Amino acid sequence: MTRLVVFCFVLIGLVAVFNLESFKTIPVNNTRFDIKKAEEAHAAKIAELAEIEKMKLEALKPKVEEEEVVDEGPLVVLDTPQLVSGDKLYAKCMVCHGKRGEGKSSQNAPKIGGQMDWYIEKQLVDMKNKVRVNKVMDPYIKNLSDQDFKDLAAYISKLPWKK
Repeated sequence: MTRLVVFCFVLIGLVAVFNLESFKTIPVNNTRFDIKKAEEAHAAKIAELAEIEKMKLEALKPKVEEEEVVDEGPLVVLDTPQLVSGDKLYAKCMVCHGKRGEGKSSQNAPKIGGQMDWYIEKQLVDMKNKVRVNKVMDPYIKNLSDQDFKDLAAYISKLPWKK
């Protein structure tokens, strides 16, 4: 134990001696301190930091790109009575799912446009029969018939699928 303590003291002494040796080699500068130069350098540094902060804030801002509104005509060609009925029923769905069925993440509404008609119909039937619980959709689908579900599913399946 004594040897370990002696070794530690010798090691600490060597480290201290080497540090003091390097201290002696630091050049001494005897130029006069100029407060004006120091203030100018400080002001330049503050301006540089402000510019960097401004660039950081601009990089973090979400860039809002305005979409060009193009009148494309009807999204779905309403050539059957089923699609006409589905178009009228989908008017209430647009609030959450969007005009093209693209969904809205702010309302947790999934993208349904272009989905298979049998799948949409099954999900609507399951929600109405309480197999799939969705309290947001309940008021919208509780008064719809099976034919309404088929019409709605046919219309939604014809909406353009966008990634």
